[in-house]
Amino acid sequence: MEFLNPNEKIKRMRKKFRVNQAELENTNMTRAFISMMESGKRNVSKASSKLLAERFNEIAKRISVNLNLDEEYFCRTPKEDARYYCENELKDETQLTHKKLDELIEIEKEFELTDLLARCYKISGGMYNDEKDYSNAFIALNNALGLYKELKDEKSQIFVYLELGFCKYMQNNYEDSSLYYKNGSTYALNCGDYVRYGKGLRSLALCYARMEQYDESLSIIDNEILNNTIITDEETLIEAKADKALFLSFTERDDESAKQYFELVELIKSKDSDNYNVMLSLLYNNIGEYYYKIKDYNKSLQYLSQSQSLKLKCSKSKLSITLCLKAKVLYAQGLLEESLMLFDLATEMAEQYNRFDLLLDAYKDLAKALSESKLFDKLKQSMERLMETLERNDLKEGKRFALYKLVEVANNQGDQEKCNEYLKQLENFI
Repeated sequence: MEFLNPNEKIKRMRKKFRVNQAELENTNMTRAFISMMESGKRNVSKASSKLLAERFNEIAKRISVNLNLDEEYFCRTPKEDARYYCENELKDETQLTHKKLDELIEIEKEFELTDLLARCYKISGGMYNDEKDYSNAFIALNNALGLYKELKDEKSQIFVYLELGFCKYMQNNYEDSSLYYKNGSTYALNCGDYVRYGKGLRSLALCYARMEQYDESLSIIDNEILNNTIITDEETLIEAKADKALFLSFTERDDESAKQYFELVELIKSKDSDNYNVMLSLLYNNIGEYYYKIKDYNKSLQYLSQSQSLKLKCSKSKLSITLCLKAKVLYAQGLLEESLMLFDLATEMAEQYNRFDLLLDAYKDLAKALSESKLFDKLKQSMERLMETLERNDLKEGKRFALYKLVEVANNQGDQEKCNEYLKQLENFI
């Protein structure tokens, strides 16, 4: 994309339509004045730009060309033209592609359009997150964050921090994720964005739960969300209650947790929204897990089937959770082959949707079943498959677990050479 000086625009437009300066003049703009503007001896004012645009639009119409020059076209500098072009391209973000954003980013870099450059990086990062390309998402969002800090734009930093938190969460990097969510929540509170403030806090609580810091998770849910009068978003409050019930189950308070699940199911059934259907599917899943824990396998499968049915409609990316739990129920019932088939399907679904947090959970449950069943060849295959996936997606979280299980396989198969090889690789994680 080329952006010209005002005098260069006049010259190029005359040559394009093969007109001389005399054909452009009118009562308000003489040929001599046009010549001075074209030579750069006089600036092009807004009034002159309007007259020139009108004249060239008329000339273009004679040959059935819709030129549609705006009134200020001839008085804008190259930098102003670059801004004008980029802002127009950004009007409909839903139509943007990475190719178009890359083009805009290069223009904005060249003309030092910092605010627009930050916006393009922010949009690009969000798109990459949606596409589950978390490595590129982090690069783009980190670029956006640096620019917004330079601009002292706290409001825009809220979105970027929360997207960075999500990006790291999906890569199983919960410590970094928690820092981003904490910063995002702080900026949201400072800017009075209480909806994002609540969502950021809830995500922070989930990070702590992933790091098995359940008391911290429950404290955030109770003290900073549910008992906080400035958080009024109904969806956030219901989600926080569901999270609390889940965290209670992690702390061995299963009966209290189940009671809250059932209360939430009755509340959410009255809602008619895809978001609430997603939440309902998670609640059915968690109730199924409750019955699994108390060894009521028939009821567990009943609720897990309801969860699976809903997830197939509105939340396929989380289907691996339910499939994995179903596999555990079948395994507990002694149905080994059926359970292994579901475990494999769970890992495939998690990988298909780049849900690496769920992928690792599924592989851990699969490894437990294979280890207990002394199926060491299959255990080796599954851990090698996990390592390949982690390598392919540049993920560190999970490699230590995979190597540990591979050491177990080598030890049980009496392969000392392999055992030593895996132990040496494990040293990098100690």
